[in-house]
Amino acid sequence: MRYGIGLAVAITAVGGGVAVAQGGGEPVSSPDPVVVNDSFVSPLVERFGDVRVGRGVFVASNTILRADRGRRVCLGNRTNAQDNVLVLALADRPAVAQGPCGARSSGAGQRTSLAHQAEIINSRVGDFTFVGFRSRIHNAVISDGAFIAHGVTITGVTIPKDRLVDTGKVITTQAQANALPKKAEGNADFQRDVLEVNAEFAEHYPDLYEKGGEKAVIGVGAAPRTSFNPGKKPTIGSGFVREPFARIVGDVRLGDDVTVGRRTSIRADEGAPISVGDNAEIEDRVTFHALKGTSISIGSGLDTDDNVVFHGPLTVGNDLTIADDAVLFRSTVGNNVTIGEGALIIGPAEAPLNLRDGLTVPANAILTTQAQVDALG
Repeated sequence: MRYGIGLAVAITAVGGGVAVAQGGGEPVSSPDPVVVNDSFVSPLVERFGDVRVGRGVFVASNTILRADRGRRVCLGNRTNAQDNVLVLALADRPAVAQGPCGARSSGAGQRTSLAHQAEIINSRVGDFTFVGFRSRIHNAVISDGAFIAHGVTITGVTIPKDRLVDTGKVITTQAQANALPKKAEGNADFQRDVLEVNAEFAEHYPDLYEKGGEKAVIGVGAAPRTSFNPGKKPTIGSGFVREPFARIVGDVRLGDDVTVGRRTSIRADEGAPISVGDNAEIEDRVTFHALKGTSISIGSGLDTDDNVVFHGPLTVGNDLTIADDAVLFRSTVGNNVTIGEGALIIGPAEAPLNLRDGLTVPANAILTTQAQVDALG
């Protein structure tokens, strides 16, 4: 059955708290709903203005959904917005043409995945689309069926239906957009797999909330029990420090003296376990997640900057240093490796990339083949 965005319900909120004027008075907002319209919206999500979600939507922690006055943000049925995603409808920037969400809106249609740390600003993303890790969509239209890979930047254009934008591409002219190739059937299969997983999250995270309240779906806690995950709890060593709004879920195994920064998410609710060794310094808005049937293993001495995405399948040795805005996915990494700011290291589906001991990956490098890795000095 095809649901229309008209079945969505509005969520209008500011920060989720209740503020009372000095000396008493009326609250300026009521608590934000967590389970709404058969959807799950994490209590750690920031919502502002006219925000609307369809049915079966999953919105992970520390995502921001913001609609300025006169604007609107919509997420259609069975869509997901993963950790630290931005979906913004801003009044001080150009707005795309009217779509199903209305004029001057921003958001995604039905059966669409906005992957970890994606950024959708004053843009319309169509049905059955995928937007990859740390991709940025500004003042653009992404037509139905498109596959936007990781670390992509798209500004001021319309991406035609069912097109592929490969890792790290920058698309700023309509001629570039029109010349894009069609996506492969393997891309569509991957999209379907991601949707199936997140549909179970939308169904089963409310079970945790109903049994344990808000505490069960913020902070440190068990994963929901699903067809692919048994719902284990984290195991954490001594000397652990967790900054505000950090989220640690499922079979996460942290060594001693680990610090996890603000709005970081270590989420072993799909692939598991996710293990990090002793003496790790993990900064703000870092995301750890793994595909179904895979895991993440990282040795001791991990040192990250902000806004990094680690995604399994992934195996890392000791003393990895990784700078701001980097992505590390489908890779096997040796000891004493340094990864520069904005680097995209994304192995092919059929085999992980191998990064040898002591390797330095320069800032903004895009590595998607073993030949590219081996060519580094």
